[in-house]
Amino acid sequence: MKCFNFLTKSKYFVILTMIIISSFGFYHDILADYMQSSSYRIQSDSLNLGGADSSSANYKIKDTLGEVATGDANSTNYYMHAGYWQMGESSISISTPSDLVMASMAGLSGGSSEGVMSWLVTTDNTAGYNMSIASTTTPALKSATDSLSDYTPAGADPDYNFTNAASASSFGFTPEGTEASPRFKNNGSVCNAGGVKTVGKCWDGLSTTPKVIAGSTSSNQPSGSTVTARFHAETGANHIQTSGTYNVTIVATATTL
Repeated sequence: MKCFNFLTKSKYFVILTMIIISSFGFYHDILADYMQSSSYRIQSDSLNLGGADSSSANYKIKDTLGEVATGDANSTNYYMHAGYWQMGESSISISTPSDLVMASMAGLSGGSSEGVMSWLVTTDNTAGYNMSIASTTTPALKSATDSLSDYTPAGADPDYNFTNAASASSFGFTPEGTEASPRFKNNGSVCNAGGVKTVGKCWDGLSTTPKVIAGSTSSNQPSGSTVTARFHAETGANHIQTSGTYNVTIVATATTL
């Protein structure tokens, strides 16, 4: 648990606590690709004597004849399912990050604070992955008596700059890195346009509905991909943010494509 403070003019110090909980590891049964082009895809191939699918209301059998050297093999850097029917699943995992760290900011005279948190997503799925984040409450960041509004962009796309009215307070995020979702990339002034992910640009607000923040279209095993999200809290000069302990819980989910 990490903290940052709201400082009032009466010099009383109150802790604003940020609690971040990330997700979990996920495993999905999904076919792995072997060969493909713009017009076809072969999920797996094998040179053998024969084989077929058999099924009834109570069972389903996949068989092949003549294969050799089948089975599982692995080390610290790879996992191999050898054999025609062996290559029928892929895996994905996501790390648990450290708590979000944000510095103190004023509760009466206005101020802002930022912090980042990162997840390591690893998958052997050749089609890649998507990662999304969501909050468990609306608004996301709140105390027992007050809250910061979830950041709301002016239009359908994220705002290039974080904008908070002098009479309001808000809390938002933006992903960082080359694998950030196209929605958060920009052309130098407009988000969801171009292919650049500028640090501290293209802001959106958390929601209980997951929002995709990053992804790729290929396997990243064994090194994985680091997905980073930057969070920004701000209160306006004419806004009184009630002293108290403010909490937010974020759920991160990684899925194979």
